[in-house]
Amino acid sequence: MANSETFKKSDLKNLTSRIFSKILYKTNFSSKKGNQKLLSIDLLKSDVQKDLLAISALRTEEIFTKLLEKKDPNSIMQKKGKIFFLQCLKKSCEDFLAKQYGYKVKINTDTLKKSLYTKNLLKDVELIFQVPFYILVDPKSSVFRLIYYPVYNFASESFIEALIDNIVLEISNCVVYFSIVKFASVYAFRQTLYRSKFLSLRNFERFKNNLSWKLITKSYVQRPVDLYNNRYEIYIMRTNGIFCRVIYANRSREISSLENFPLLTLTVVEIRDFIINRLDETIYFLSKGFRFTLTTVFGQVIGLVWRGIIEGLKK
Repeated sequence: MANSETFKKSDLKNLTSRIFSKILYKTNFSSKKGNQKLLSIDLLKSDVQKDLLAISALRTEEIFTKLLEKKDPNSIMQKKGKIFFLQCLKKSCEDFLAKQYGYKVKINTDTLKKSLYTKNLLKDVELIFQVPFYILVDPKSSVFRLIYYPVYNFASESFIEALIDNIVLEISNCVVYFSIVKFASVYAFRQTLYRSKFLSLRNFERFKNNLSWKLITKSYVQRPVDLYNNRYEIYIMRTNGIFCRVIYANRSREISSLENFPLLTLTVVEIRDFIINRLDETIYFLSKGFRFTLTTVFGQVIGLVWRGIIEGLKK
């Protein structure tokens, strides 16, 4: 039994190492954009972007690997998943800033949690961070079947890799957004990290405002609609760029947690669906009645006129 458990842990470590090796390789091609979605990391120079993605990948791998060594990793992740995610986010941010400036920077966790991007991620921390770990441990786990079955029968290695891609990209985007808000006034920061077109304060502010607007609409509009439609939007890395993909995910449990404006959004969607369905039925009923009128009343009139013409010709 012990040998079997050791073998399983060894296999898991090999799988984890293989997946993260692929992800680290793909960070070299991160500067290529495969979609039109606005990402925080679009702000960064290519080499800086690669560094940040690599740091996020390494920090995520570190946490996952340490957890795999525990006796009951799923239980620990379930209890402390949010804490682990914030640790990963905090360390990624500190490592990134230290690499760019050459000295250690301490980030306050409470301050990090107040960031708009962090708040958005914490709403879905289970799906973003915890579920990929459960699936890594057991590709046919009950958690996987609850969320992704029947569209996906089991979690293939490429599927797990895509979910971890999303973790790395979301953490990186979050780090950049936090940096934008906290260090935007420091011009040297923009000189060191940002692409040349964002050295202009006007272009930078426009980018920041667009990004903030995207986060607000995602929180209050897109997320409730995605929950209602059982959709899950993830970012994935490929050697030809970064792409956005929409996959199926059963998120009905999360609908009950909606309140205030997100709940209003869901109500508006339901009312719209109801009105559109009734409108379709009304149009169908009217068109059917119109068709009946044409084929009966007008048909009979035309028939009488035609018979009259025939009778006139006979005379």
